[in-house]
Amino acid sequence: MISLIARALLIVPSLIAGWFVSEEDVAYWIVAFAIGLVFLLLTIAFELYVHPLLRRGSKG
Repeated sequence: MISLIARALLIVPSLIAGWFVSEEDVAYWIVAFAIGLVFLLLTIAFELYVHPLLRRGSKG
């Protein structure tokens, strides 16, 4: 069950990693994991900083 959830979360990062690293390379899943962490970081930054600014701007 946990492996299914992990695979679902790594679909988009693995597609992006496939553009830069061969799937037969040992570092493929490491690169996919790093891209996933970047997506997670960007999502958190958007929710903390950009989303409140957009919400505040639409009220006024």
